[in-house]
Amino acid sequence: MLLEDAEQIITGALFGAALTTSGVFLPSIILEQFDLKNFYMLQVFATAVGSSALVMLALEKLGFVQRPVKPNAPLGSRWTYGSNLVGGAMVGTGMALTGACLGTVLVQLAQGIPSARPTALGALLGGMAYCHVSPKILPRLRPQATDIVKRTIPQAGIHEGIVYAILGIMTAGLLLTSQIWLPATGPWSSVGGLAIGGSQAVSLLLTSAPLGVSTAYEDAGRYILQTFHIDRNPKPSKIPKAIVIAAAISASSVALGKAAVGDNFSHAQPHISVWQALIGGFIMVFGARLGGGCTSGHGLSGVSALSMSSLVTLAGIFGAGILVRLLMQATLRM
Repeated sequence: MLLEDAEQIITGALFGAALTTSGVFLPSIILEQFDLKNFYMLQVFATAVGSSALVMLALEKLGFVQRPVKPNAPLGSRWTYGSNLVGGAMVGTGMALTGACLGTVLVQLAQGIPSARPTALGALLGGMAYCHVSPKILPRLRPQATDIVKRTIPQAGIHEGIVYAILGIMTAGLLLTSQIWLPATGPWSSVGGLAIGGSQAVSLLLTSAPLGVSTAYEDAGRYILQTFHIDRNPKPSKIPKAIVIAAAISASSVALGKAAVGDNFSHAQPHISVWQALIGGFIMVFGARLGGGCTSGHGLSGVSALSMSSLVTLAGIFGAGILVRLLMQATLRM
């Protein structure tokens, strides 16, 4: 039991350290990505996905783990990936409102970002709401167990070797061009992405599971509902793994301190109102659980495993995030 807890703590601590030192947790980085003004977040993300995919392929070929393909989340009997798309769009909307995702908000809390507290509170309320209503809505959204499948991108007709080649070329290209297009941050996008990919390797080897954060908010929400006897199910005998990892992410960032972020990311952060952060956090968690994962579970781990459901979810995240930011800017100009 103690060994299992230690493995979860190590996994979360390394992931938190990678998110902190890369600077990708900052609201300005996330919002400027959706504004299409700064592609640092995309570079870190692409490098992380590329290295994580290589890790998964190597560990699978060596017989250590089986590739963790994410199942789809149907919407009714006709929309095979409907909830992936809708849930992803909700996550993207929440990110555009808060300047955070469900993993980075834990680091924002540790680093004292003002909008992190209302975002985290909204996320916790979203986890509680999902726990309360999911037993009623999920049977309607996913009427048949046979609708749940684990399908990879190669199974859609694209050869696996071609998919891995595209990921490799994309990652290598970003590694080579990061210093040219982002002279202010230099090689940090490459280093940060590789560090996150290394965290993925540790997670798979120690916990036999890929990186993911959104489950922690659902588990924490269920704890609160059980405390107030709204959820009648008995409390688990030990703290769920997702909550241990989430706590370790924040704790490692606290231990590293503000100095770990460095001068490369010292520019001012945008003002995000309390209500905007609260609503965004709520939408983000509810969407993540509806679609079966967030930017970590689907965007990093799922895409690295070549999961078709994760590709659809990722499209929903970035598509909605960019659209919401465009609408917000248009409203401000009126």
